[in-house]
Amino acid sequence: MKKLTIIVLLAVFSLPTFAAKAWVRDAKIERTLIEDGVFGDCMIALDKTIASAGLDCPSKFVSLSCDGTYVAKISAQRMFDAALMAFALDKPVNVRIDDGLKHNGYCVAYRLDVFK
Repeated sequence: MKKLTIIVLLAVFSLPTFAAKAWVRDAKIERTLIEDGVFGDCMIALDKTIASAGLDCPSKFVSLSCDGTYVAKISAQRMFDAALMAFALDKPVNVRIDDGLKHNGYCVAYRLDVFK
């Protein structure tokens, strides 16, 4: 019986985990963060929890991966520029997030749409 329990536990813990991708829609940017060497070098905080979109993300902060780890540097920097514009003008954004990509435990966004 003990061997069977061990086999079942090993089977359960060896199952692959699947990352989820989802939109956080109609969010406002509440904060921006730039720090070299951590969080992918830049982050934004949304006014909605990312977990509410069904993602395994710890907070309202999401990395834009400005260091180029998960998103091309130029694309990430343009996303951050668009996020700064949305923040300054108080415009809503839609953010596409992948909870399988993380910087220091924070999920990564790979698309950001700004609305008029």
